[in-house]
Amino acid sequence: MSEAPVKAPPEVPVRAATMWGRVGLLLTGQGVSLLGDQVFFIAAVWAAAQLAGTAAVTWVTLAESVPRALAMIFGGVICDAFGPRAVLLRTTSVRIVVLAVAVAIALSTQSVLLLVVVAALEGAMLGLGSPSFGTLMPRMVPRDKLSTANSVRTMVARFAPILGSPFGAWLVATGHLSVALMVVCGGCVVSLLCLTPATKSIVAPRTVSSVPLWKRSGDGIKLLRADRRLRLLFLSGLFLDFAFAWPMNPGLPEVVIERGWNVSAVGLLIACWAAGALVSAGLGAVLGERVPISVRLVGSGIGIGFLLIGMILAPSLLVMAVLAVALGICSGQNGPAAVTLYQQAAPMDRLGVAMSMVSLSGIGCAPIAYAVSGTIASLTTPTVAWICSALLAFGGPVAAAQALRIPPTERA
Repeated sequence: MSEAPVKAPPEVPVRAATMWGRVGLLLTGQGVSLLGDQVFFIAAVWAAAQLAGTAAVTWVTLAESVPRALAMIFGGVICDAFGPRAVLLRTTSVRIVVLAVAVAIALSTQSVLLLVVVAALEGAMLGLGSPSFGTLMPRMVPRDKLSTANSVRTMVARFAPILGSPFGAWLVATGHLSVALMVVCGGCVVSLLCLTPATKSIVAPRTVSSVPLWKRSGDGIKLLRADRRLRLLFLSGLFLDFAFAWPMNPGLPEVVIERGWNVSAVGLLIACWAAGALVSAGLGAVLGERVPISVRLVGSGIGIGFLLIGMILAPSLLVMAVLAVALGICSGQNGPAAVTLYQQAAPMDRLGVAMSMVSLSGIGCAPIAYAVSGTIASLTTPTVAWICSALLAFGGPVAAAQALRIPPTERA
């Protein structure tokens, strides 16, 4: 009489634990790296201002942003060609070397030229690596867990400015630029140590294209033109990025000054928004897919439009702060949901160029939004410019609603 087969213990929980362990390791490294990035940005700007005034701040800012935007054009193509793991390990390693050299130089001398060179190299490496990092979650977690993973990632990203900004400012204010650079370098080392084992299972692409990389720089635009669902999701994010850019950056200080409030009101409102987004992202990580995508994407987008208008029409700073918290809650739901749906809609073999377009959307629209809204503010008032920006936010949920009506398999 044959023995009954002994059932092996279920492997799914083990695999799930391993998966979330790798995600946790990856996000730990990212959190430390983002903290260092924020320290670097604040330290570089403050040091530049102390060394040579506002003109130096402009040069440092341009040195970081322009190479970063240009590198993103090729970052997605390089990711699809060589795989995200190879790109991220190399860009992070280059950052460590650059920052280590900068620390050695800053110990003996400080100059705007040093800050500009380091900012340019940092921006270029971040631009090359950003699309690759955006492709990791779809490769590490199943589709039904992608929303949870992106919500956790959003939470990690929200902590960086809260902790990094005051720390970086304090380091430079006390005359320790070299220490600030050392902190950034250490963050990159931690990121590399976490990234290496966390992405070990991600293999490089097996097919190699014969088309030169420079000729493939427009693949992201071609992908959006060919895929209507992906194009609408991109436009949804673009509308919201444009609507947020001026009000929550140069517009906010202008409004505060116009109303005669103290400069601390700017920090209060940004902190309220960040706190709301952090809590909302946490709820998204806990609830996962239990909240309908239409609520997380379309409903929150409509809420963002109304809350932006409500903030500028608020009769007092207290009401404006409460609305800023609500705005952060909507943002914390909309952002992860939009990224998740976009990642799911993009073809896996072209996920790099798809994510490069998302990254370019956030960075590329900001200067245009500043110029347009700033012109409106100079011709009218900051309040009018804020309302005009806020009205654009409603284009986000409209485009998202149209995208949700298209079946995922329908590409054209």
